[in-house]
Amino acid sequence: MSKVLLRLSVKLFLISIFLSWAAIFCISDVQKASAAEMVLDENESGNGSENRDFFLTDLKEDVIYSEESITPAQKKLSEDLLKLCDERYLSGEESPASLRARMINLGQLGQEDPVRGRAAGPAEDAEVFSGSGQNVSKSSDPSSEPSLFSGDKVYVYIYLKPSANSSVLEEYCEIQERDEENHIAVSWVPLKSLETLASLSEVKSIQTVLPPFVRQENAVSEGDFILKSSSLRDSYGVNGTGIKIGIISDGVDSLEDSQAAGNISYDVNILSNKIGGNEGTAMLEIIQDIAPGAELYFHDCGSSRLEFNRAVDTLVNEGCTVICDDIGWLSEPFFEDGIVANHVNEIIKKHDLLYVSAAGNSGDSHYQGLFYDNGSGWHDFSSGRGDVKNLQLEIASSGEAWIFLQWNDRWEQSGNNYDLYLKNRETSEIIASSKVHQDGDDLPLEYIMYTDKGQNTLNASIEVKKVSGEARELELYIYYWPGVKVNPENIIAEDSIFGHPALLDAVTVGAVGMGESGDYEIENFSSIGPATIFYPSPEVRQKADISGPDGVNVTGAKGVPEQFFGTSASSPHVAGIAALVWSVFPEKSAMDIRRLLYTSSTDLGNPGYDTIFGHGLVDALKMYEQASGATSTLTVKPSGGGDFSSISDAVNYSRPGDSIFVYPGIYRENIDLPWSLNLSSASGKPEDTVLEAENLQEPVLHVTANSVNITGFRINGPSGAGIYLESVGSCELKNNRISGCTQGVLFEGSSNNTLQGNNLSNNTEGLRLTDSFLNTIFENEFENGINVNESLSQNFPEEERFSGLPNNWNTAEGIKYLYNGGIYESRFGNFYSDYQGTDANGSGIGDLPYGSDSFPLTARPASYSTGFEIGNISPARDSASVEGDVLDFGVRSTRNCTFSWLINGTLVQTNESASSAVFSINTGELRGIITENSDTDSHGSKYNLTVIAANGSSLLQHSWNWTVYPAETGANTSGNVSEDNIIRSISYEGNGGKSTGGKAGEGRGGISSFPEPSGNVENKGTAGTSPFSAAGQEQGEPLQFSSHTAQNNSPGKGPDGAPELWVARENESGSSEEESGEDRNVPRNVPSLTSGTSIFILLTGALCIKRE
Repeated sequence: MSKVLLRLSVKLFLISIFLSWAAIFCISDVQKASAAEMVLDENESGNGSENRDFFLTDLKEDVIYSEESITPAQKKLSEDLLKLCDERYLSGEESPASLRARMINLGQLGQEDPVRGRAAGPAEDAEVFSGSGQNVSKSSDPSSEPSLFSGDKVYVYIYLKPSANSSVLEEYCEIQERDEENHIAVSWVPLKSLETLASLSEVKSIQTVLPPFVRQENAVSEGDFILKSSSLRDSYGVNGTGIKIGIISDGVDSLEDSQAAGNISYDVNILSNKIGGNEGTAMLEIIQDIAPGAELYFHDCGSSRLEFNRAVDTLVNEGCTVICDDIGWLSEPFFEDGIVANHVNEIIKKHDLLYVSAAGNSGDSHYQGLFYDNGSGWHDFSSGRGDVKNLQLEIASSGEAWIFLQWNDRWEQSGNNYDLYLKNRETSEIIASSKVHQDGDDLPLEYIMYTDKGQNTLNASIEVKKVSGEARELELYIYYWPGVKVNPENIIAEDSIFGHPALLDAVTVGAVGMGESGDYEIENFSSIGPATIFYPSPEVRQKADISGPDGVNVTGAKGVPEQFFGTSASSPHVAGIAALVWSVFPEKSAMDIRRLLYTSSTDLGNPGYDTIFGHGLVDALKMYEQASGATSTLTVKPSGGGDFSSISDAVNYSRPGDSIFVYPGIYRENIDLPWSLNLSSASGKPEDTVLEAENLQEPVLHVTANSVNITGFRINGPSGAGIYLESVGSCELKNNRISGCTQGVLFEGSSNNTLQGNNLSNNTEGLRLTDSFLNTIFENEFENGINVNESLSQNFPEEERFSGLPNNWNTAEGIKYLYNGGIYESRFGNFYSDYQGTDANGSGIGDLPYGSDSFPLTARPASYSTGFEIGNISPARDSASVEGDVLDFGVRSTRNCTFSWLINGTLVQTNESASSAVFSINTGELRGIITENSDTDSHGSKYNLTVIAANGSSLLQHSWNWTVYPAETGANTSGNVSEDNIIRSISYEGNGGKSTGGKAGEGRGGISSFPEPSGNVENKGTAGTSPFSAAGQEQGEPLQFSSHTAQNNSPGKGPDGAPELWVARENESGSSEEESGEDRNVPRNVPSLTSGTSIFILLTGALCIKRE
């Protein structure tokens, strides 16, 4: 019985737990509803006009969208995919059928082809839908209402974790494109496998592929006359020959019609035309009119961002040096560079090409501002300053509008949660919403695509709610088609450029039209700058760059109007003119052409550059004249009196090829050098012309153009880099002193530049080379924490990682130089303060390499002279000799020159076109030949020998003074002749006679073949006599003079048979000391102390002193 009762008790206990849980759940829902009722009682509308039913509906949606109700796999899906998989998440007027119809129209949803076994691609059977706002690639039947199909597939971006490879996806989907660097794959995924794929740990998120849009605003181009390109062709015979221009747009469906009308040549190269549309045809017509000799290429934009990047690559591989597009991507980030912008930027920097892009047509349909809470968690678009608190639309029946919202969180790292709503302004009913839950690893993106299916015009409002997180900068774009009107209240045109047109190195083109006054005015729809970027670091980019005309006449066919409006029309005008001028000046770089576009434009709007018109309206004739004109020289003086007081102002005013001379002073600014310039200090002295960074995080000098020369500055940190060369070539940095920076000089993706004669000291890194090759680096001084850092970035192509060509760390050839009195020949490297190698031959060139530098300098470059110098003087000092001896004198030079030898002013020998010379003197005959100018006394005759080296107008000389004693008194001369001055060995080896092997037959230091043949010698002696003789050696043989030693086995003769040489040195009293050979051979008993003995004696002495 007790067991039965126990079992019954346990059952009752479990039942009570279940009932308690159920009661709590029910009470919780009642409490939520009660809370909602209470809020409605206290505040009748959450946003000024919501009614009770709407608020409860909104609360219900919040519960459905709560984190607890969504599985981890579902959370990785974009909202339209989530709605497609689960109808509970549909909002407002959406139905499963309307959602599917829209996704099929946009190429996002397909059905498996039973024949080909794959989904129908988004580019198949598509055309462009034109409207007053933008064109978007859409399917041909927007009214279709497809039935549910088990073979449904969706077209998506799959974002992977950094450690993952796209190969993990192959089991679950059909991969169309891969970008392993950015960890993205574009795939067709069966709908039934979508959540399984999302559940993979390698998958971060899955987003629907949003289509591209072309920047059109709803036959010879009139712009050809307006921009004076026709005048340029007629006046100078210029037609664009030699330039390849690539166009990227939607399609060229009416190409044959345009060719038949004679507007496009038949040799245009169509690389791909799968998307469908006709903007490409119109753009090709404009360029054909402006630059008829250019070779034209077309590639469609593709159906995904990765396909667009491949289109750019294809045009580059075809050799196009001018690329023009009118494409925008709805899923590119607004506040940072996305995968398209980064790819285009890399292409611009890696190749010498001009990239022209339409600014966009969102000037009348854009908003940007910091979230401003109206007190109920909703955003006030007027920031508290207006009666209208939201954005308002009028949508007629069948009208369509797309709304895209982003905020300034990092892409794929958003933790601030905002929701987007489209509401009926009259009833506050939610028509559509986007409510992705951002919690730290999501996109800061919400979007709504809405088509009005009703019979009446809908007065709608766009509203934003902050669900959680911080107030962020909000940016919103409205794309709309005929039947939609945007209320201008709270619309902000500024900062409406994003994506790759916002790149600094892209040419961003706005659209201008003729106003009622007859002046050019910016089109109200044209996007204007600046472009605000928050990541990886905040910056404000000055965009747009230039303006072009729209509203021009083109051949009307298949949807393209005869009047071609929008920045899609203005951008090809600019591209065509750039190609026209570049064809005449092919030696100029793309950066130079870009700058000439800006400096030659006709200013519009406010004087000077502005973010509305950019630099102004492009002018072909003026651009050509500037390109062909002489360069200018500008001066900068800090206290006034020059052309400018700021270096940056001078740069902004300059044109490619100009020179800027900077006078002494301290200049605190960060200087960008975006085109070829010569920037130098006026004094040429780094110590008196000082550059310092105003923004300490940025480089002092940032070079983004080829052929920039920087000379003679002192650049002080702290700053990111003293000089930063980014993806450039043919630049020269000389005679600069850079200290206190993170990197003294930074090369990134830069090749074929020269770094010579600079002092890089006290920097964290003296020189960093990242992905940089074939640069020449020599005669620099490195004294830093890390002197040289060569590296490859993670983005460097794997296939090129071991095939990069090295940098050159020395002079290309050996050069002759003077070092420590000796003349040597070697290649020159650099000086490194931490070099530990030896210099065995004393040439000043290290015996061991320093990193990649095989010829490191062991002394600072100032110790070496590579100009016209003489050295290896032999003998090295004045001396004395006995009559009858033969003396040899020698000299070397760093240049071929003429050596003239004079004794007491009388020319006695000439060596012509020689780099070395020897003069031999028979002292026994000398006194009888030269007597007039000699100073003779009872002890001997004094003579002066001078050698003069002449190289052009440059003269160098060296003199010797010596005394010759009579032979009969040589052994009995005064005892004042010192043994230190006895010349027993006069050899022309010295420092210069040393040489080592080196590489490839090059000498490391010494000259191996400096003596000249005796045929170059002309003796200037007394007629009938020949007292002087010149030593003549074969080329390559070291110079050798008589070499006598102290071991003398034959009286009066040296071991080589030459007369033994007596040398005397006068003492202070004027008399001389003498020694006989016998005396000289007697060993001298000079005591020798070891170092230990010396220390012992010193210590003993010290102790004695202390004791005293």
